[in-house]
Amino acid sequence: MKRLIEVILKVAENYMDRANIIIAKNYLTLEYFYYRNDERDLYKTIEIQEFEDKLKIIIFPEKVEKIINVNDIDDIILTLDKQSKAKKHTQEEIKYIKEKYVEGTKIELIKMYDLTNPIEEGSKGVVDFVDDIGTIHVSWETGSSLGLVVGTDEFKILGEDEK
Repeated sequence: MKRLIEVILKVAENYMDRANIIIAKNYLTLEYFYYRNDERDLYKTIEIQEFEDKLKIIIFPEKVEKIINVNDIDDIILTLDKQSKAKKHTQEEIKYIKEKYVEGTKIELIKMYDLTNPIEEGSKGVVDFVDDIGTIHVSWETGSSLGLVVGTDEFKILGEDEK
């Protein structure tokens, strides 16, 4: 129960403006909300329970399971913040993204805000294409082809002289 109490304190201290905590017998439910047009709406739900000296979380609606440390809650909330605030790009913005990130552009990932299978920070890749909603599709050195979301994920274009 010690780890769950740490989570309760951390959320109560830092995130009560956007999260509800529901306390059950041996687990917590964290409801994360987002605001659009002054309306509050449920974005994701996270079930949290102790697992040895760590936490087991299940993120809904995707049903993604992870084992984390208590301090990782901050990173999870930051990811939820980034994802929930992602905006739909205008046609003008998509045109700009397509012009800037042409096929073959070399990219280095600073941070990917993805709760399922983020690419490791510092990974390098090459742009394959930009789709019609502005997602940059990348062939990563890891073998993954997970796309980047402009305005959410953090990355940079590598210069010609960098390897």
